[in-house]
Amino acid sequence: MRAKETIWRIVGITGASVLLLSMISFIDKRELGYRIDDIEVDIVNTFENFFIDEEDVMSLIFENKGDTVLGDAYGRVSLKEIEQRVESHSFVKDAQVFRDLNGHLVVKAIQNKPMARIIADNGKHAYLGEEGDILPVSSKYTARVIVLSGKYMDELTSRKSIEENEYDQKLYDLIEYINKDKFWSMQIAQLVVNKNGKVVMIPQVGDQKLEFGYAEDFKSKFKRLEIFFKEIMPTKGWNTYSRVNVEYKDQLICE
Repeated sequence: MRAKETIWRIVGITGASVLLLSMISFIDKRELGYRIDDIEVDIVNTFENFFIDEEDVMSLIFENKGDTVLGDAYGRVSLKEIEQRVESHSFVKDAQVFRDLNGHLVVKAIQNKPMARIIADNGKHAYLGEEGDILPVSSKYTARVIVLSGKYMDELTSRKSIEENEYDQKLYDLIEYINKDKFWSMQIAQLVVNKNGKVVMIPQVGDQKLEFGYAEDFKSKFKRLEIFFKEIMPTKGWNTYSRVNVEYKDQLICE
């Protein structure tokens, strides 16, 4: 009796295995049979930046492939390879490639977000990206972001990322602090950083030079600058002082 049960169990397992392999083979054949008849490009543009468009993405998809992606069977197209091609663009942070319910190939490109524009003394221009990467400028679009200038930018533009230098990260933190603060993001137009890393801020309105010093002790320094903007300037006038210094601990110098 047990021998019969064992035999039937073996037969059942064998039958299930054959059925499973047949299904896999059927699915593989169907996958090879479906062909790409259309490509849809979705550029995620949360930040209203326009550094890359559909034409750019399509040229990356067809790179070194001519037009062979269209009409190819899905099973013969490497979606990972297409993702890597799209991600090779400087302003693409991430790419996802998949097939939608209509059978179309969907290419989703997520853009890098620039947080500052770099204008170096040596003539080089670049962007500092949200991920800390040094990004090239684009002939298609100019982002409205805070400007970084000064001798220090010659060094910064020579690197690929702020991860290569500890003080770069401090400058990044300072820019992020300004960008995230509703008041300061409207007040500060430019950071001039000298060779040693000391920062002078240029306001959106007025001719004052705001001597911030090194990119550290943010909260204390901005608290003193806030006194200047909200209490001193309204009473003394916008053009009374040309120099404001908060570099030194607990000091606010106006001249």
